[in-house]
Amino acid sequence: MTGESDEMKKDIHLICKARRDEKNQEGAHKLDEAAKMHRAHEIPSPLLLSGTSVAGGEGRMVCIMVGESSCLGQIILKLIVRPEVTPLQHKLESIATDIGKMGTYIAVLIIHVLLFRYFLEGLG
Repeated sequence: MTGESDEMKKDIHLICKARRDEKNQEGAHKLDEAAKMHRAHEIPSPLLLSGTSVAGGEGRMVCIMVGESSCLGQIILKLIVRPEVTPLQHKLESIATDIGKMGTYIAVLIIHVLLFRYFLEGLG
């Protein structure tokens, strides 16, 4: 996710956990942050992200997160801008609704007047 192009070794969860525990027991003394970042790549990881390229070897994978639950999905959700409805938009929507209702009532009234006129002229 950081855009790094470094190859990282992947292994099964149990082996990764055992290697992490070994490293923690070996280096119980505190390291500065820079040293921790460099050592992070020494321990294999069992996780793959979408779009991962395989440089070599073989393996099997189980997909555990898709869509909005995935890392990329979470990033996309944070980038989506949800438009907020302003008070002016509320008022304009109310006015548009009122104009629509008024137009419908007038149209129905005109149809009734024209039908009434048609029947009066037809009788006379």
